[in-house]
Amino acid sequence: MKKLTSILLALSIFMSAFVFDVGAAELTELAGSYEGWYYAAQGQTGLTLTINADGTGVFEFYNMPGKTNAKNGSYTIKATVTSKGFRVDGDKWIDHPSGYAFVSLEGELSGGLFKGNASGNTREFVLTKNNESYQQVLDSVNNGHRYELFDESLTWPEAKAACEEMGGHLAVITSQEEQSFIEGLMNNGGKKQYWIGMTTDNNTTAWVTGEAVTYKNFDSGEPNRNRRSDGERENYVHIYNEPNPARSSSKRFRWNDIFYDNTYPGEEKFFSLNNVGYICEWETWSDAAQWSTPELQEAAELGLIPDVLVGKDMTKPITRGEFAAVSVNLFEAMTGGRAVMSSSCKFKDIQLNENRNYILKAYNIGSILGYSEDTFAPDDLLLREQLAAMLCRVYKKAEWPEWTIDTDDEYTINYSGVKKFADDEFISDYARPSVYFMVKYNVLSGIGDNKFAPRNSTPSEESIGYANATREQAVVMSLRSFENLKID
Repeated sequence: MKKLTSILLALSIFMSAFVFDVGAAELTELAGSYEGWYYAAQGQTGLTLTINADGTGVFEFYNMPGKTNAKNGSYTIKATVTSKGFRVDGDKWIDHPSGYAFVSLEGELSGGLFKGNASGNTREFVLTKNNESYQQVLDSVNNGHRYELFDESLTWPEAKAACEEMGGHLAVITSQEEQSFIEGLMNNGGKKQYWIGMTTDNNTTAWVTGEAVTYKNFDSGEPNRNRRSDGERENYVHIYNEPNPARSSSKRFRWNDIFYDNTYPGEEKFFSLNNVGYICEWETWSDAAQWSTPELQEAAELGLIPDVLVGKDMTKPITRGEFAAVSVNLFEAMTGGRAVMSSSCKFKDIQLNENRNYILKAYNIGSILGYSEDTFAPDDLLLREQLAAMLCRVYKKAEWPEWTIDTDDEYTINYSGVKKFADDEFISDYARPSVYFMVKYNVLSGIGDNKFAPRNSTPSEESIGYANATREQAVVMSLRSFENLKID
């Protein structure tokens, strides 16, 4: 009997461990960031849900333009495995609007969709999981700057040159918030140290950008500007991804000055060129024309530049996927709400694209159309007439929340009094009203000689990108739409 009891006890312990391991594995599958909506007492409400591998996370809700009058709020959550799939329950409030209660979600995860019922199995929720490429964008952008960790072993001058060749610079850290963001990046790094854009020459700390040094995070006893036998001084700064083993007081993520080649005599196991990587930072854009810079700065301040364009060369042509992102930011600025992703879009060519989330939101707004029901071509370059049409649809949706692509004929826009362009015959019928409406309100203009260049109509025009819109043109036109097309 004792033997049977022992066997049963051992089996019980084994099964408990097995169930725990299975549950943990399933929660790992659920881990990620999601965007979508749920129905609550106030109606359809936008939702961003972040779930960690251990089941903890954050539930953030907000108003959907034209849907509800929901207040913004957030709380921490705990996710568990259930017989129906997964359950998410509120834990502690972060931002608690008066009168609001926790919402529980229970449903299944399939094909990147987490959906089911909210609050007592009476209301629906649908959430779309961020794809890897878009999540990488989110993880690399902070306060309008983009950062990237490189596990390539270069000297400090070589790392500086590498960042600048890519249109950025070695990372400059001016606050604890920025330091914490970079620490998050370093958690995925494989080097023991990473170069940043600081020097300590002449006993003076300085950033490569010339910005004032208002924040420091040096390790104890640093910087000390030691001199090497060859005359070199420790004039270059890196961040520890591991504490310095030679100092008991050393801490991870603190700064240290070191020689340009990251070596230190006698401590080569920790300080060597092979052990160092570097962190690059890009400003809101890497390059822009002089004419566009003032308006790009204004657009950045208004939040009109989406994360997917941060740090990029604004003089380059913009893709259809990138402009979907621009259209979403414009819509949110015009309405003061947050767009949500469509769960019914059938585009098959956007799943791996970094603009996918924006494309799904733009589809939900109605600002974009595909070439077919299942084809959007996110990497195709945007034509000027497409730019006009998409901007006009954003305006319509913001002005008339009930507007849809299917009911477009019921909503008229006034573009009378605008002189026809000499190349009017090349403007597609679907785009013509939008082109002249945007010209009337000084959002768009021609290219000279009374021409608009709506689309590439010959192989030679196609080869030179005659009618392709650039990123800076797209962002500037979205700014002018925001400023010139006032929403009632």
